[in-house]
Amino acid sequence: MKKLISKLFLKVMGWKLVGEMPTGVKKAVLVCAPHTSNWDFPLALSAFTLSGLNLKYFIKKSWFFFPMNLFFKATGGVPVDRTKNIGLVEAMTLKLKEANEMIVAVPAEGTRSWVSKWKTGFYHIASGANVPLVMGFVDFKKKEVGFGPLVYLSGDFEKDMTLVQDFFSQKTPRFLEKYNPEIFDKK
Repeated sequence: MKKLISKLFLKVMGWKLVGEMPTGVKKAVLVCAPHTSNWDFPLALSAFTLSGLNLKYFIKKSWFFFPMNLFFKATGGVPVDRTKNIGLVEAMTLKLKEANEMIVAVPAEGTRSWVSKWKTGFYHIASGANVPLVMGFVDFKKKEVGFGPLVYLSGDFEKDMTLVQDFFSQKTPRFLEKYNPEIFDKK
């Protein structure tokens, strides 16, 4: 039923799912971008559902109020209190290491607002858990949502992040003024 609703939603919205979640990947970090609009979430969630992903994703704790908390828990939401330094990267790295199967989706910017550089927690979670990155995207120009390549990290932060940046630089956010394509500080 969820797949039918997701397929209908994308069709009504005029969007299409492109790419596939790589088969055989049991553990990964799904880095999601660009993230400038509330529409990013239902579009991406539809793609995840159609692809049969059972994943976890971060969402602001303030969204976990009744009855919304029921929806977010059912779809894999993990509440994050951004006012506290709770060691989120370390906690998710440990969960990913200990799990037999787990895909965790992380919005790279960490917010829908403009940022001077992307958060790099997705990279450090994947690196610390020794799992690959999968690129998850929304492209408002093409009206596409889906998956890009699987990236096995080399251990060279700048090289790996350049690959990520190059991929996402081809995607168009809903609000250009909220998007910074320069995703990390080059040394």
